Parts: sequence; C-alpha cells; structure tokens
Amino acid sequence: MSPHSKSPSTVPQRALGATGQSVSCLGLGCASYWAKPRFAENKARAVVETALASGITLFDTGASYAAGHAEQRLGRLLRELDADPDALLIGTKVGTISDVRGRLRKDFDPNSIIEQTEQSLKRLGLEQVGLIQLHGPEPTDLTDELLTALEQLKQQGKARLIGINANDRIIQHAIAREPFDVLMPFISLLEPDHKQLARHAADAGQAVLAAGPLARMLFAPPLASWLTRPSGLWYLARALRHPRSMRWRKMRALHSILKHQGWTSAQLALAWILEQPGISSAVFGTTKPEHVSELTAASQRALPSAIRQKLLNFLADDPEFTR
Repeated sequence: MSPHSKSPSTVPQRALGATGQSVSCLGLGCASYWAKPRFAENKARAVVETALASGITLFDTGASYAAGHAEQRLGRLLRELDADPDALLIGTKVGTISDVRGRLRKDFDPNSIIEQTEQSLKRLGLEQVGLIQLHGPEPTDLTDELLTALEQLKQQGKARLIGINANDRIIQHAIAREPFDVLMPFISLLEPDHKQLARHAADAGQAVLAAGPLARMLFAPPLASWLTRPSGLWYLARALRHPRSMRWRKMRALHSILKHQGWTSAQLALAWILEQPGISSAVFGTTKPEHVSELTAASQRALPSAIRQKLLNFLADDPEFTR
C-alpha cells in the first residue's frame, strides 16, 4: 500500500489549539515495543505506512524511547515512505535521558535541553521538529532560564511548537503559561477526571493531546492473545509496573459497559475520548497495522448514545471521578 494512497476511512483533522495549525484527531505514538530494535523493521514500517495512508499527521516520539532508537527509526521510515515532514506534526520529547544500559534520568538544565534537541534533530534527520515537549518535569524544573531556552528553540527555527507531557499536577501548572502551545496529559476512562484539564487548556488557547487514551491494557484483546506474542508479554509487563492504571474493579465494570454491536471496546473508549471538549488528538501506540485501521474507523463515528449514557452513569457513581 502506497503511503499516498487513500484509506477507505480517513482520520478527521482538528484545530491544534490557537496555533493556526490543524492535526489529525489520532496520533501515532512511536515508542514502547514498536521502537525496540528487536521489533522487526518491516513490521514497524507497516504500522507507519498504514498510519500515513489513513491520514494520520501526528507522530509522537521521544529521545529516551529505546535509547534514541525510536527517533532514528521514525525518521528513517518517514524518509523511506517519502513523507513530507512539513505536512506532518512530528513531535519528540526532551528532559528524560537514557544511557547505553537503558537507565533513565531527568535533566532539565537549559543548556542540556538545547543539546538534547540538537541530538533529537540529528536522529530524526530533520532541521526543524514540529513539537518539542518537556518530558515529565516537576514545577521546580520550569525555571525562567529553561523557559527562555525553549523560546530560543522556536526563534532559531529548531521547533515550531513547545509543549509539555506530564501528569495532571504538572499539566495544571502549565495551563495558560508561556511558552507552552501544547499540553499532553494522560486522559482515559481510567483517568476521566483529567478531561477537565483539556477544557481549561482549550480555554487558554492551548492544544491538548491525550496521552494513553486506551489506558494501556484495559481495552486490549483477550489476555490469552497477549501471552502468545513477545510484544504482548512486553506490554503486559509494562502495565503491571503501573499499578495506578491497573484498577481491576473499574476495569471489569468498564468491560461490561463497552459492548456495542459493530464496535470493539477500544473503539468505544476512543470515541469517548474524542468527544471530550478541548482535545485536538488522541495519541496511541501499537505494533499492529490492523489496530491503526480499527481506530481510524472509530475516529469517524460518534459514540453510541446508549454507551454514552452508561458511561455517564458509571462515572457519576465513581467517587474518584466525582470528588
């Protein structure tokens, strides 16, 4: 399939906050197992190729993913597929550094952020990246010197937009604050209260990218299918390392709700995300082209009213959501 061919269903475009740009309402997260060298290059290419053919224009990665291999792979595949970087929003993240052993540490020193950006541009094979995001900073990291350095990256043409990817506490701190054009909180049916951040950011003119819209393992196929694939085992292990996302009672209840003829649970969960005010795009990761196609189809459909009402009732009874 040519990257320029038209998919039967094409991901709709949305305004990217007050930036004057538009972006596909689905973004491909180029990280996790997709980025690992042991994941075959031809399979990684098929995911990106399907995303391009489906009209996805947002590709999100990070310097620390697979020790820089994610950026290298994404840049290489986009070139091989003859994708125009100016027609895409290619985003990467700085502030988390991975050493050769894969150990991570934080570094938000302004000079280091500039150097990290230069290294990301080299790995991606670009002179300018569409979006640079701080990756998981603390409020104390957002010094005047750091914010000035981020502004300089824009002025020097190294980045078109500046953003921040972090937990809800840090995102709240960045709402309506310069130079952040884009905010990337974690929003899903396991963290529905975070949708308020999207509304507040949109009111401030900032774009919102929903990270983790499918809540890791929550809307995955049956567990047995994950135990038969290396990528499935890897994702299962990652999910178990994040106990906050593995809320078993809530997961069981949601599984019973997210059932509707002609829909998968993942499609229903995604449709709920996309109808929340203020969200420009939902960023998901996958190792399967058919998963891209499945979510592309969902991006064009309205959430069934019966499911919407069931979710409203469920969330209204959730003390964590209503507190």
